[in-house]
Amino acid sequence: MLFKYIAWHYTKNMLIVLLALSGLFAGLDFLMTGTSLPSFNIKVLYLFSRWQEALNMLYPLAIIFGGIWTKIAFVKKNTMSALYALGVSRVEVFKPFLFVALGVYLLFTLLNFSSFATAKDVAESLKHGKYDTTSNEHLFFKYGNSFVYITALYPYENRLEGLTLFRLDQGKVVEVLSAKEAQYNGREWLAHKVVRKIKEPNAQGTMQLTLHNVEELSTLEGYQPKILNSIYEQKELTLYESLRAKELLDTQGVQTDKIRANIYARVVLPLFSIALLMILLFRFPFHARYMNIASTTVKALGGTLFVWGLLFALQRIGSNSVMSPEVAILLPVLLLWLYAIYSLNHAKNRI
Repeated sequence: MLFKYIAWHYTKNMLIVLLALSGLFAGLDFLMTGTSLPSFNIKVLYLFSRWQEALNMLYPLAIIFGGIWTKIAFVKKNTMSALYALGVSRVEVFKPFLFVALGVYLLFTLLNFSSFATAKDVAESLKHGKYDTTSNEHLFFKYGNSFVYITALYPYENRLEGLTLFRLDQGKVVEVLSAKEAQYNGREWLAHKVVRKIKEPNAQGTMQLTLHNVEELSTLEGYQPKILNSIYEQKELTLYESLRAKELLDTQGVQTDKIRANIYARVVLPLFSIALLMILLFRFPFHARYMNIASTTVKALGGTLFVWGLLFALQRIGSNSVMSPEVAILLPVLLLWLYAIYSLNHAKNRI
């Protein structure tokens, strides 16, 4: 009964905060940029995409702010004093907060495996008038000891046009393979009627350019169309795509700081909210006479925004390879959790 009572109030307050923050974010953005969009349907889609982006970005704040609101309300109504008088410990009071916060965290983590994670890209495309996002043009990237150029990629059709591979040896181009079209078969890309250009010695021993026709060419193994479309166009990735992209880039010896930072930002960084919630709730006095409610609330909200802003800045630093993502993201969250566990152990023997 106690668990349900606290969980209900916390869930209600957290949802109010989340909807208010995300609605404010999406509404202000729409007022500044969305009103210039050409049609009502596009405006609605733009607003909905911005709202999804706001939900994904602001839900850690809602976890904390909802907890602060609930605890302050309980203190003002003397609910905390009544609970402690009945022998309820601080840890038992915190359990509903922990379960609800973990549930929200897991829900948004699962949502990041879906197109929910790419809402920002949809909004940006609509903002710049790019309503057709089914293709991308002019991709150029490294693959093994080769460089690949793609004229046009159609990720939703599992095909590409204008494939050219430049194979290198000691920094020099020794072979060029080109095909008008290639199809993805679920494992690799297959190109037909490939033209192979290679330097070969002639009868006199001098090098000359020779053309060969190749019936079929298999290449870009594991490069799924949507992943290929995202990682080389600097677009948002779902968590699944991020994990697959990291595997691919690791095999190619390409730097993965941005991909790792993206994974940590979706999976690890939001956990700071639960740790900070634990610290704040255990620090609050249980009776209104022991604290200045207005001052305590302002300090809690200000401290939360400061920590969130600092972690967000560190995430950007890790994403830009200024600092290792592990140091920029994992270490601060780990330190915050260590202090939260210390606060938990310290609170077990106190009212």
